Amino acid sequence: MVTPHAPSLDKALSEMNRWSTTYYPPITQMPAGLQEAKLSFYLLFRGIDEIEDHPRIPAPVKDQLLTGVACALQTRNIGGRLDAVFAPHRDALPEVSLRLADWCALAPPFIAPRVVDAAIAMSDRMAVWSRGNWRIRDVDDFDHYAFSVAGVVATLLCDMWAWHDGTQVDRTAMMSYARGCQAANILADLAVDRARGVDFLPEGWSITDLRTYTLAELELADVMIAALPDPSPAHTWCSRAMEVAWAQVHKAGPAPTAEGAQS
Repeated sequence: MVTPHAPSLDKALSEMNRWSTTYYPPITQMPAGLQEAKLSFYLLFRGIDEIEDHPRIPAPVKDQLLTGVACALQTRNIGGRLDAVFAPHRDALPEVSLRLADWCALAPPFIAPRVVDAAIAMSDRMAVWSRGNWRIRDVDDFDHYAFSVAGVVATLLCDMWAWHDGTQVDRTAMMSYARGCQAANILADLAVDRARGVDFLPEGWSITDLRTYTLAELELADVMIAALPDPSPAHTWCSRAMEVAWAQVHKAGPAPTAEGAQS
């Protein structure tokens, strides 16, 4: 059995800083234990996301890789199984993906299985979307995709905060946080995604419709965040994410008028 080897905290933070100028500052502000848990989750999810978004790997291969990752994470031989999954594509994948086993080992033992379980769910769901070539037909599909990508993160964060300091979050409202942040990200990346042949807008939707959806969810999320203890790790994390989401919405253009929004 190949045992995952946890990198040092400094090396994990350095890797985190390579991938996210958004979440690196709040990660560095997290208390011990929660910091390692959030590093583990972020780097795991980033590694999986880099497989899903890889510009040169075809969708059927992404499906195989993501399914293989989900299966590997359910074994005691995570490192060995992942090495086998990645072997044919090692040259194409970034280090953050190749080191998923190391990121698993970062989280404190009590919360680690929950982090890995969320990564399994993420990888499985991304495999399903790769299989369907990311076709989003209607708003239900859009909700489905947003939950697949961001809802799993939101529920994991709730469990982390409850584990760390007992903070209880309105989990229904956290779904608005997840949908809003993901929709804002889609809005910001619309041109880039379309250039690589992927369109996350439901059929018949305009950018105005996407912005309307995003605004409605972010406004509900703002109410939830205002109710969080301040200061607290939960408030610090969510506030930073919402700053980014609102900035993405404002950069994409003015809020829609009632006449311009599609019912």
